Amino acid sequence: MRPQHKTLCHILCGGAAVIATSPASAAFIDDSKAAVELRNFYMNRDFRSGDGQSKAEEWAQGFILKMESGYTEGPVGFGLDAIGL
Repeated sequence: MRPQHKTLCHILCGGAAVIATSPASAAFIDDSKAAVELRNFYMNRDFRSGDGQSKAEEWAQGFILKMESGYTEGPVGFGLDAIGL
């Protein structure tokens, strides 16, 4: 990470910490929510018309994490959303 990006990250994180500790930010924590979704995928292919391999099967599972915070009220509202795949 370049030094400019680190400085910007520190400023944003510090600002978020100040906002999260202010009395007007009660909804920031109270209204937050998180969910985990599971996705399954199964593929079955049949190669009857060709020589060699007769079929192929594959199964995969994925996880999706969604996190949403509440927002702060005031002249500038602040909220935070995150997604992890």
